[in-house]
Amino acid sequence: MFDRESLTAMFEELRDELELEPDWEDIQRDAHLAVAFADSGVLEDRRPDLDTRVLEFIDKHNPG
Repeated sequence: MFDRESLTAMFEELRDELELEPDWEDIQRDAHLAVAFADSGVLEDRRPDLDTRVLEFIDKHNPG
């Protein structure tokens, strides 16, 4: 489960790397969904629905 520290680190890094992308709002949405899916245990089933760039950050920062 994501904790405050891991969420903060992930979203800061995500913003640093991808904020200037034209689809930044979609990236943010997928990041929030991915966190919810990871915390609820269904991320593996939902991976095909999410931006692969986001999944890299989720995998890197997920403490669980």
